[in-house]
Amino acid sequence: MWAGYGGSAAGWWRVGTRVGLGLALVAIVGAAYADEGSNEPREVVHLSPRVREVPPSEAAPVIERQTVAPFLNEYRLIDSQAKLDDTPYVVAGEEGHQLIGSGDRFYVRAGQEIERSRNARRVIYRPGTTYHDPESDALLGIELRAVGEARWVQREGGLDVFEVRKARQEIRPGDRLLPYRQERLSLTFSPHLPDHIVDGQILGVPEGVNYVGRHSIVALDLGHKNGIMPGAVLALDAAPAQVSDPIEGDIVHVAGDPGGVAMVFESFERVSYALVMEASRPLEVGDGVSTPERSVLTSLEVR
Repeated sequence: MWAGYGGSAAGWWRVGTRVGLGLALVAIVGAAYADEGSNEPREVVHLSPRVREVPPSEAAPVIERQTVAPFLNEYRLIDSQAKLDDTPYVVAGEEGHQLIGSGDRFYVRAGQEIERSRNARRVIYRPGTTYHDPESDALLGIELRAVGEARWVQREGGLDVFEVRKARQEIRPGDRLLPYRQERLSLTFSPHLPDHIVDGQILGVPEGVNYVGRHSIVALDLGHKNGIMPGAVLALDAAPAQVSDPIEGDIVHVAGDPGGVAMVFESFERVSYALVMEASRPLEVGDGVSTPERSVLTSLEVR
């Protein structure tokens, strides 16, 4: 079979003359062509680009954001005490009330940069778990959990008055006010493996429990600083066990057994949140996090 045009990743050519750059092309047999000086018709191969189809068994699954949307709406992380101290906070309810509910008004101490208009809306957060580096004890982040929503009403003296629009639980003095999240969020996550060796551990569970199972959300001591971004798939392993050598008498660290797989859906500078996709045994705070084998991508699924 003779081709009037040829193609490759390096370029196209016609009768030995290269005419341009292009992608690898797929050949489709088409019309007949008669060469000059010959009456013998020859087949012409028409070339056209085509997307390579990957069998479902080889494709990495796409995880819908709705799987973790409730968490994204409820939790935030601040990476320093100084940043938390700079956020507006609840002083008290009207007449000094300490417990504030839906429809109540309350006083807030805020800086000059806060938006003051009837359209100003804020989410009310309660500081919760403080995460520290397991080895150095350095502060990694302060977790905040949403307890309500409020709108600005007016300024009274040196305080701002807000009204509770929605309360998930009673609001208290010391709760913090932050704007709604402004960053654009992708509708889906495309799982991928880190391109480097990862070594971390499970810091905690936002719900406050110690044991973790499938579809639990966990906080990890890995973040942007470690090259971990949303979609990163990580292996979860039992924490190394310490055993005493019966002969030498010293302490030996024994590697933990594989325990599951998690996918990061939100990452900060030094902390990430991940959804446990698979768990072959109960996991717990302190279990290890590492780079998994590539084959784990084809085994993930969300039920």
